[in-house]
Amino acid sequence: MVAGFGLTYLIGIPLLLEERIAFGTVLGAMTVAGLGFAFGMVVRDVTVLTVVLSLGSVVLVGAVAAARSRNLIAAEVIDARTRWLTSPRSPGHPWPFAVVVLVCGAWTIHFLHQAYVYTPSGLFAGYVNIWGDWAAHLSFAGSFAYGHNFPPEYPIDPGHRLGYPFMVDFFAASLVPLGSPLTSALVMTTGLLGLAFPAVLYLTALRFAGGRAAAAIAVFVFLLSGGLGFYFLLGDIQHSGIATLLHLPREYTLNRELNFQWLNPVLAYLVPQRSTLFGFSLTLILLVILWLAARAGAGWRPYLFAGVVAGVMPVYHVHAYGTVVVLSVFWAVFSRRIQWLGFFIPAVVIGLPILLWMWPPANLSMCGDGISLRGYCLELGWLSYLDWQKDGALWFGRDFVWFWIKNTSAFIPLLVMAHVVRSWFQTGFVTWFAPMWLWFLVPNIIVLQPWDWDNTKFFIFWALLGSIVVGGVLSQMFQRGPGSKFLATALLAMLVLAGALDLARASDYSISAVQFTDARGLELAEWVRGHTSPTSVFVVAPEHNSPIPTLAGRRELIGYPGWLWTYGMPDYVQKGDDDKRILDGDPSAPELVKKYGVDYVMIGPQEIPLGASRAYWDEHGTLVYDNGEYAVYKV
Repeated sequence: MVAGFGLTYLIGIPLLLEERIAFGTVLGAMTVAGLGFAFGMVVRDVTVLTVVLSLGSVVLVGAVAAARSRNLIAAEVIDARTRWLTSPRSPGHPWPFAVVVLVCGAWTIHFLHQAYVYTPSGLFAGYVNIWGDWAAHLSFAGSFAYGHNFPPEYPIDPGHRLGYPFMVDFFAASLVPLGSPLTSALVMTTGLLGLAFPAVLYLTALRFAGGRAAAAIAVFVFLLSGGLGFYFLLGDIQHSGIATLLHLPREYTLNRELNFQWLNPVLAYLVPQRSTLFGFSLTLILLVILWLAARAGAGWRPYLFAGVVAGVMPVYHVHAYGTVVVLSVFWAVFSRRIQWLGFFIPAVVIGLPILLWMWPPANLSMCGDGISLRGYCLELGWLSYLDWQKDGALWFGRDFVWFWIKNTSAFIPLLVMAHVVRSWFQTGFVTWFAPMWLWFLVPNIIVLQPWDWDNTKFFIFWALLGSIVVGGVLSQMFQRGPGSKFLATALLAMLVLAGALDLARASDYSISAVQFTDARGLELAEWVRGHTSPTSVFVVAPEHNSPIPTLAGRRELIGYPGWLWTYGMPDYVQKGDDDKRILDGDPSAPELVKKYGVDYVMIGPQEIPLGASRAYWDEHGTLVYDNGEYAVYKV
């Protein structure tokens, strides 16, 4: 935070003190992690020295930048003190900002304090998407912290470059040499960036929408977004009584049987897909820098700053990089200035090679009998086809509209309304937002990911910036007559109720906790970290929560195939077959062990149901560890 605060003085445009703290938190974490990775590449490890060097270097640069701007700092401190110490009734008082930070922070801390819980029976995850998706993040972070994964490759599919935006996990790995357990490192880095994001969104919305009410509403419209699924709460209360509210029985934003697909963004992205903690915030920060620079006629500095940051963004979040660069093309047309080259040149020259290095080896989209375009499936109306295929193609229009209404409630009507009443926005942001409709329209035609649900990775940026527009519309409605205020209240309730219910349910440990691994699995991971080479390759069951890659930080021959399919790894089927042959003791096992450079075979509770043979490996391997539940053979 301190380092990033200083770095904001390199931007070259005036900012509020609150913006420097919030934006600086993200920029500081980004820069420290990125420089630490560069030092790690040199020594092929993450050590106390590489972490301290990276942190110290960024703090030094930030300190120099801040020292050169000490008069500006003094003025910003006076301005902040004046705004905070005036009456809360005054137009510029930041009390809505404080409310947003406190409310969001309280939920975040409560939710994350139970993200991972150690008990005598093992390790528990406090929410199903932590149990699921964070297993991949444990594997990636652990491969840096414990596995010398430089240059980075997939620890769950060795031999392939790590194309997932891994820097948020390297950031977590940086805490391990300082004494943090790996699980705590994920929680703390998620906490830092998660606490910063609502502040970043509020301050960005304050700039784009031009009002405190619009900014506060925008935060909750996005973070609590969901569709009309809250309707089912009435039936749940009728069935189980008012006690239903104490322990909610279901998710209200996701119900695939009824084609509710818009899982609340906190639970779909900010929690499970940790890279969005960087991606969402960096998108907002860079766009507000470019927007302010373009409108103020600023010189080259803010464009160059934004361009360099954007250039390295692919390793932090690929879709955020694409959003910032492509949207900026439209913005450059809106405000034709030569300084835009200061953004585009570093953004492309730095970013494109990184993007090509990370590009998936193959497009594994499965279109079946459907129409495809260069291997990408065409899916008119996205997942609304599940409705209109059932009702008949003649009902496509009705089902498409109803699909998006039931999934996002009043969000789209309010967005459309904003273009009609654009005069309500004195900042003119509605026009600058308009190109983002492409992020809605294109994924409604073509499936851009192997798994069609992952098109939400594009929709989500439309929703992120769109929430600012919706916040502006609702804030204006609240300033009008009683009828308008009543309608705005009803619309806001419809927008946030389903998401609020899901966040409440997710933070209820009594119904959300899932066991990640048992006590013997924890013992196994500790032994593996201390008694095997960091670069060892293990054969284990291709389950997402195997202790070997997730807690021991070792490479496995093949990981969870569902992930590898979406990552574009074309060898996951063959490797999966070979993995089973090795575990089973197939006659080809010795040859396959040699082919893949396998060092150990582990047989435990996940391997036995797949047919793994301890009898074979007792004869053909050397038993080096056995705790009664897990056995490790050196081969």
